[in-house]
Amino acid sequence: MKKVWGFSAMLTATLLWGFAFSAQSSGMDYVGPVVFNTMRSIIAFLALLVLVVVVDLCRDKRLSLWGDAVDVPAKKNLLYGGLWCGIALGIASNLQQIGLKFTTVGKTGFLTALYIIIVPLLGIFFKRRTTLSLWIAVGLALGGTYLLCSGIGNIGKGELLVIAASFFYSLHILCIDHYISKCDCIRLSCVQFAVASVVSTLLTFCAGELWQWGNIMKAMLFLFFCGAGSGAGAFTLQMVSQKYLHPVTASLVMSLESVFAVLGGWIFLNQTLNLHESLGCITIFAAVVLTQVPLVPAKK
Repeated sequence: MKKVWGFSAMLTATLLWGFAFSAQSSGMDYVGPVVFNTMRSIIAFLALLVLVVVVDLCRDKRLSLWGDAVDVPAKKNLLYGGLWCGIALGIASNLQQIGLKFTTVGKTGFLTALYIIIVPLLGIFFKRRTTLSLWIAVGLALGGTYLLCSGIGNIGKGELLVIAASFFYSLHILCIDHYISKCDCIRLSCVQFAVASVVSTLLTFCAGELWQWGNIMKAMLFLFFCGAGSGAGAFTLQMVSQKYLHPVTASLVMSLESVFAVLGGWIFLNQTLNLHESLGCITIFAAVVLTQVPLVPAKK
């Protein structure tokens, strides 16, 4: 029963992440991409702050900023972890949001999913062992990206920004992997969204975007869904589900995010894919799944 609950929680989180691409695209009908991302991060931070208070009250704990981090090293881990995770998340989410202005929801979803392949590739620099399946997946991912973008000459500004975003999402995952065992998960996420809010706010000045509160209120439904739903809510569901699911199972379910992104684009935005793009999506999805299949380690 616990595995069923864990699977359901992870599937719900993945659904929220996938459908969020459509909300992100629709929200930019009212505000600029960086302002949208700033407000989204602020809402996620506030939602997680409320969650921290609720969890502490339910556990009859004294409310505090640090939680279980009582000594100096633990407090440093929480602050440094939140700082580096927040910077990586802030850059990644803004690159993705800006890229979404120039490409479709479906393409954004599948190109973002490349982080599942980039993470183990970056692991090479930390002397982590690679596998044959990883290198096959890299080849498939490159071929799928070529098909999805209908050739190298058709890889536009939007696609390049999303690919860059997937690289920074990979760094974000590696940061989380380093700090997650040393910190309270919810507090770490709360700090990272606070930092991401600051990063996004600074980027609004660089982008020259205007804060038009009337338009922000018009986009509030999309902002709330992306901030509280796919941000704070999905993250919490992910943490709960990973208590009961094998890591490989969790990763495979998470890879469905790109499928839900295409589905959301079709349902909510009437966006479709042609034959080349569809084959590219299938190829990238196959590459993502292959990275979770343990084959014979590659020879050094």
